[in-house]
Amino acid sequence: MLLVQAEGASRDELAGILLDMGYELSLCDSAAHALSLYLAEHHDVILLDLHLQGVDGSGLLYQLTGLDSDAPVIVICKKDVMSDALDALRYGACDYLTLPVTDTSQLTHSVERAYERSRLRRENRAYRVKLENANRELLESLTHLQQDQQAGRHIQRRMLPQTPKDMGAFVFSHYMHPSLYLSGDFIDYFSVGEAHAVFLVADVSGHGASSAFVTVMLKNLFARSRSDYAHGLDDRILSPARMLDQANRELMEMDIGKHVTMCVGLLGLEDNSLLYTIAGHLPAPIVFSGGEAHYLEGSDLPVGLFADASYGESSIELADDAVLTLFTDGILEIVDDDGVIAKEAHLLETLSAGDRDIDALIDRFQLHSPAAVPDDIAMLLITRE
Repeated sequence: MLLVQAEGASRDELAGILLDMGYELSLCDSAAHALSLYLAEHHDVILLDLHLQGVDGSGLLYQLTGLDSDAPVIVICKKDVMSDALDALRYGACDYLTLPVTDTSQLTHSVERAYERSRLRRENRAYRVKLENANRELLESLTHLQQDQQAGRHIQRRMLPQTPKDMGAFVFSHYMHPSLYLSGDFIDYFSVGEAHAVFLVADVSGHGASSAFVTVMLKNLFARSRSDYAHGLDDRILSPARMLDQANRELMEMDIGKHVTMCVGLLGLEDNSLLYTIAGHLPAPIVFSGGEAHYLEGSDLPVGLFADASYGESSIELADDAVLTLFTDGILEIVDDDGVIAKEAHLLETLSAGDRDIDALIDRFQLHSPAAVPDDIAMLLITRE
């Protein structure tokens, strides 16, 4: 505690009481000494005589309370003058006491309140510093995370195939609209030899980095299988069911709590045949031909849920005017109908127009808008030239 009072019997009496109460005291009797002493020792509480000889006590009080310090100031005075009390409180004093001290309980109460205020101020300042440091660290972490996600998004985009892309008599084109930086939706298509093309549409559960990692795994799996086929090592790339079996095993081994709905297809470039497997994917692929649109039949379990899941295959022959359209389930979120059945019916009605251009479909679903969407949206369109 810092006691700022002129030397004399009054200070000795007050100092004696405070020492008996167990407080450590620093004593001074001038404004300059008071300021330098406080700046050097940072006392918890200051007792200031408002009527120091030759000193503007209010001015000194104003200086002490303006130091942005944690130390409350108790003003003491020999005169019980209301104007002095009001001035002291206006300039930042926490309390006002008159001398001589006739009731030590009043002094004790005032000093204890001041120490409690000092403690709270120091704690608040420490919490504020801690919070500022935490906010700064959080901002740095968010900046790094954003940079990482931007890099990841760039890599994801580089993983996507060229759009549009001609393979035989077919044209493949796609559209992707991620709800966040990183997408859990994925599309790929590529030729296998001269007679086949493979395509897949996948929707990984959840969002963010872990979902994006699964899309990288799928890209790598199909690229490896294509390479194995090219080198005569394995022909499973020609079987959607076998590819999904392998994807299921690898995702289960990753043990990251993710599953994937997928549709994998093998397209015969010479005979218009389509061999496909739908692994829990919603909505199912839609085929338009002869002026009508319908969903492809068949559905197996999603990938990554059950180790013993097995997958079958279905086949159809595509008509010369056929248009095959695949979506991820994010498209259902923007269809303004109630219930999945109504939303799926809306999709069929929309695709019954037989649009053969990806931009026309983007316009129909108003996907050019940059507004935030609740889920990733991916769309694959396959047509004959």
